[in-house]
Amino acid sequence: MRVLAATWDLPGHFHPLVPLCWALRAAGHEVTVVSNPGLAPAISNSGLPALAAGRPDFDSYAVLRERLAQRRWKPTQPVDRADHDQVERTRRRRLNGLRIAAESAAAQAEDTLAFARDWRPDLVLYEPAGFLGPLVARLLGVPAVRVLWSVDFTASLAEFENDVVGELAARYGLDALGVNGDLTLDPCPPDLQFPYELERQRFRYVPYNGPSALPAWTVRRPDRPRVCVTWGTSQHRLGFDDMVLAPRVVEALADVDADVVVAVLDSQREAFGTLPPNVSWLGRVPLHPLLGTCDVLVQQGGAGGTMTGLINGVPQLVVPQLPDELFHGQQMEKGGSGLNLPGAEASVEALRAGVLELLDSPGYRQRAGELRADMLAQPSPAEVVDILRGLV
Repeated sequence: MRVLAATWDLPGHFHPLVPLCWALRAAGHEVTVVSNPGLAPAISNSGLPALAAGRPDFDSYAVLRERLAQRRWKPTQPVDRADHDQVERTRRRRLNGLRIAAESAAAQAEDTLAFARDWRPDLVLYEPAGFLGPLVARLLGVPAVRVLWSVDFTASLAEFENDVVGELAARYGLDALGVNGDLTLDPCPPDLQFPYELERQRFRYVPYNGPSALPAWTVRRPDRPRVCVTWGTSQHRLGFDDMVLAPRVVEALADVDADVVVAVLDSQREAFGTLPPNVSWLGRVPLHPLLGTCDVLVQQGGAGGTMTGLINGVPQLVVPQLPDELFHGQQMEKGGSGLNLPGAEASVEALRAGVLELLDSPGYRQRAGELRADMLAQPSPAEVVDILRGLV
């Protein structure tokens, strides 16, 4: 088979595609990953062929920063599901971000279609905001497979997709893209997933964190509990460094009898000042092997951190501020393997209390272990390759 994989030009959207793309290549199939030119280095660094499509100057993070600044955006507050006006405002806010994903797809479309008509892919994979995927699949008449990052909070986009991608569809003579595709590959445990009815195939989450090195000592378990503090990269890329609350977490844990490891960007080191004796600085490291030795994960609620914590069976304290982070935090708490502490409420005292509750209450660890066992029991990316071949 020839498989075209499409992604929005944000690394966190691309990374979950990598293990499946490599499973396809290992089985002898051809894979090309398409995105805006700015993401091409991240694609190439994963060892996959990159198609850099569209204008070299298109950068979704730059567009997001500009528009959020124009709107004087503030961190998301917890959503009261009984307050329909608040639910609608949150939905519209998320819609604004997805419109930029649609602009990303539009910028890639002409170059990608020219390539695809020559290369003739048999199948298109895409992450939920990689709207170029269903466009190419419909125009070429091949199956479109949507690959989730985590919680499926974009499935409902099918109900109002014209608001987001209607212009892109109309440009190529389509009445709709069909944003949910023919099949959704879902790595999220059902107890954490939104119950949106569509054709799903569960599969095992395999972490990919990008190229980085892990110090050897971090894979040895310490004599006391270990707490990992990480904060992803999205808030930094959006210019919201003041929302990175990892330094406050370190302050909260300064007198806790635990081995605290901090895995954030090296450029953020200055914000932490002098580290307490129980804290070690790691910088950017691959989370997966590190979390295998941790008892608690404190993070902002990004998809990669949430899912990597789940596959390692680690209880999580989620401190969300962006809309997608809030969804992850709420579902983690609902599933019983973590706590959700919205950033607006994350005082030093509240952070310390949350970590101590996770350390002292074995129920969280037990529940996290159950979710891990469920995830490990699902078909691996290698096993999913045969399912995709059958679909073609």
